[in-house]
Amino acid sequence: MADKKRKVSKKTYQDARAYYTHGGAAYDIDPMEEEYAPQKKRVKKKKAPSKNKQSVRKKIAMEGRANRAYSIKVVLVLSVFFCGTLAFMWSSALVTAQRVETQKYKDRLADLKSENALLAIDVAEQMDLDTVKQIATEKLGMVEPQPYQIQYIDVPEQSYTIHYKDDTEKPEEKDAENALVRTIVGLFKKE
Repeated sequence: MADKKRKVSKKTYQDARAYYTHGGAAYDIDPMEEEYAPQKKRVKKKKAPSKNKQSVRKKIAMEGRANRAYSIKVVLVLSVFFCGTLAFMWSSALVTAQRVETQKYKDRLADLKSENALLAIDVAEQMDLDTVKQIATEKLGMVEPQPYQIQYIDVPEQSYTIHYKDDTEKPEEKDAENALVRTIVGLFKKE
């Protein structure tokens, strides 16, 4: 039988060529022999149903627990992140509201200061003796003292200061300018 030549089909030759390797290493199995070898019947192994089912159930239960634990961790992380974001937004809103309120108070203070400056100028302009005398007699009902009610006092020269006046300016203009200067200086002074 060894003398008989095997008839090699074209397909078998192409399959054998697929196993060709370049170099000195050779495969253990000859593809030609494997092709003609009798095929072994595959026997299905019977598995123990109780052990297999129990181990599968345990494995599924463990995977379910792991999945639930992972889900809980993800939900906790997301809720902490969400709460932190809400807290940040709330604090930012409070800071912005306080900033707006502070700006309103600063604007109101600036308005009041300018109004006070204008009122101080008005008061300084109206502070002359004729106006004071007119208000005292007309609005307040005061009267001038009688000659017997007036007493003169001699004050020595050492106890008072002599003021020299410039006759080029009228006293009313000078008082108005001084009041304006005092008002402007008063705006820049820190209280």
